[in-house]
Amino acid sequence: MKYHVERSVITMSVGELCARAFVPLHLDLRAGAWKKNTERAEAGKKLHSKLQAEAGYEAEVSFCNTTLFNGICYEVNGRADGVLRGNHPMIEEIKTVGGRGFEHGPSLLHEAQAMCYSYFLCREMQCEQVEVRLTLCRTDDEKIKRYQRICLSAELQNYYFDLLSKVAFRAEHLKDRAINRLPSVHSGKFPYSSVRDGQDIMIKECYRAIRGSKRLFVEAPTGTGKTVSSLYPAVRALGEGHCDKIFYLTAKASTRREAYGAAAKIYASGSHLRAIVLTAREQLCSNSCAKADEAGILRHCNPDDCPKAAHFYQKCRDAVAYLLERHNGFPRASIEEAAEKFDLCPYELQLELSEYCDIVICDYNYVFDPTVYLRRYFDGEADLRYVFLVDEAHNLVDRACGMYTAELKLSVLSEAYGMMIGAEDLNAKDIAERFLPLKRLIVAVQGCKRLCKDTLLVGEDGVERGYYLNGQQMFALDVEVEACLACLEKWVYLHRGGFGETALLRVISMLKRYRTVSEAYDSHFITFVEVGGEEVAVRQICRDASSLLDAVMNRAVSSVLFSATLTPTDYFADILGGGRGAVRISLPSPFDPRQTCLVAATGVSTRFQDRENSAKKLVSLIAATVSGRAGNYIFYFPSYEYMDTVYEAFSKKYPKVKTVRQDRRMDQQARERFLDAFDESNSLRVGFCVLGGSFSEGVDLPGKRLIGVGIVGVGLPGISNDRNLLKEYYDDTRESGYAYAYTYPGMNRVLQAAGRVIRRESDCGVIVLIDDRYATPQYKSLFPDHWSGMNYAGNASELANIVSDFWTNLI
Repeated sequence: MKYHVERSVITMSVGELCARAFVPLHLDLRAGAWKKNTERAEAGKKLHSKLQAEAGYEAEVSFCNTTLFNGICYEVNGRADGVLRGNHPMIEEIKTVGGRGFEHGPSLLHEAQAMCYSYFLCREMQCEQVEVRLTLCRTDDEKIKRYQRICLSAELQNYYFDLLSKVAFRAEHLKDRAINRLPSVHSGKFPYSSVRDGQDIMIKECYRAIRGSKRLFVEAPTGTGKTVSSLYPAVRALGEGHCDKIFYLTAKASTRREAYGAAAKIYASGSHLRAIVLTAREQLCSNSCAKADEAGILRHCNPDDCPKAAHFYQKCRDAVAYLLERHNGFPRASIEEAAEKFDLCPYELQLELSEYCDIVICDYNYVFDPTVYLRRYFDGEADLRYVFLVDEAHNLVDRACGMYTAELKLSVLSEAYGMMIGAEDLNAKDIAERFLPLKRLIVAVQGCKRLCKDTLLVGEDGVERGYYLNGQQMFALDVEVEACLACLEKWVYLHRGGFGETALLRVISMLKRYRTVSEAYDSHFITFVEVGGEEVAVRQICRDASSLLDAVMNRAVSSVLFSATLTPTDYFADILGGGRGAVRISLPSPFDPRQTCLVAATGVSTRFQDRENSAKKLVSLIAATVSGRAGNYIFYFPSYEYMDTVYEAFSKKYPKVKTVRQDRRMDQQARERFLDAFDESNSLRVGFCVLGGSFSEGVDLPGKRLIGVGIVGVGLPGISNDRNLLKEYYDDTRESGYAYAYTYPGMNRVLQAAGRVIRRESDCGVIVLIDDRYATPQYKSLFPDHWSGMNYAGNASELANIVSDFWTNLI
């Protein structure tokens, strides 16, 4: 549905009108249909052609009806399957259904579509009555059932007006939004009294990109104010009609809160747009049984297992109206309060509410993940124009490849099959026949072990291991996966709550992801078979998600991807699906360079083979770094082992210095205690952390809470099979395999850790890079522009002098 101010009309399709008018009574997300919609649609096309061969029959007839109802003008369009005109006009709607749908007869939704077209034909021909014919075709055997009746003009009009009354609440909201709330943007102000250096450039470039339907990549150093600098121009563009909805996408809850705070400030400054923060189902669900179920929460999202799913859609409209009357921004707390008041599922309530909001703040998954993206926005007939604002875009690289990687594990398949065959109360022979597709899939996965014959070796532990790599898709395995998935979904649907359901749902989930990835498989993927004892795993690995991200971002009129660390910007624009038309900008730091002491301590090697002998030098370099001023410092290491070695040596030499160390298994409370140790006192405290861990990115310790960091090494990811596969791929496609797989991701970690120091305009501090590679042209070329004042120290003494001079001159 969309309101057009220039014509004062609500437009929508017949399908959307009927779908919104006839929502289900209950929320039920259990496994359902076992036929793929695409298959049924393909079969339906052939049946449609047969049925549309009747004499005088007009097939696929377009209608567009305009009706004034309760002060709002509705323009509804669609295409009827068939029309017979003449003295006895007839409308036919043809629906292809599965077995159960065929037996149950036409649904309310199908009937509503036929009645709409009948009303449109009646108005067009000015006739007194129309024959309404609903034809159901069963895809299994092409059997046909027809339901037909004569409807008078007045009956059709009353029916159609009743449909419009069911969507009137949403229509009134859209009208109010277009006439009152969107125009408020024109008088809205920038929510701060001044604009920082570089911030004005980002605002202008974001606005220009959205107006011009461009894709923009922005590297904006910490302190630029990236959140408001992207959100504010997007709001302006929305108010001026260049887009219809803004999706602000983040990787962390902390940045979602920051984005919501920026949206609230923009609202308070006059731009009265609604914003909502989407929270994961697992975090919102209060059903303890559902959260403990290995098969997942969705199994319990139904009126039989959860009272919050019962009569959900009946109560949801009242809850949405309640929220819209009281709030303009919807964080988690307000949604949970309303869900509790109306006894509703808070996760599904927030999704319904999001349709009434202009800014949706959520995780990357809701847009980019092929299995969980928001289908209500990105599937179907919606003609809304979206803007994607992608915060901390450097995180999307690995996340996207993970979203398009899937695995089949023999152990999971065998466990489910063995459980069903071994059930005491089930007929083993009958079960074996029913689950033959699962057995065939198990045999197919077992057969993949033969592909590894050239690499199979028995290790010292007596376990045989091997692998196989190929850039070709396993189409034969895909066929078995499809057949097995259809079999299991049908069984689970017919035996809900029955024996083995949890194990079968685990398999279904695995198969669905594998099938989804198979559908995207191309030259950017590789197939990896791994054998370890009795286990056989088949993985479809996405090595380059750029084309997939490009396709997803084509759903939006514009995408703005930004981060403090997009160096080099050409690399990130390439692997994040920027394409040739993408705009790339790198902004200057808004802070005075005299606030930061940048030093590369190049007299030590931290390469893996040199780490054992470098610990003593590192202790001296740490001491030199903190010698200039007492305060809080963090040193980041490439591994826990290396960190522990240096920590022990430092603590032994300087036992009176307060230290804190990151632990491998910290929960949320432990992480908070670690950060709380960095207080505003002037005492010396040294933190030991792992580079790329939870304390090297997204941590905000302003002022005296952190006055210096040291980064040990160049941040290279650990050597692994997956990384080496990336290297080989990029060697073939970009001739820059090592840089793409190791150097650039490593430097991104370094820049993120360095960004923990200067967070506010009044901050000052020390950044020390510890490794001899920082003196090489390769790494110097990767320094951002605001690192042009880098100092170089060959030993601890030189470092101590540079740091001492910095603090002295600062005073």
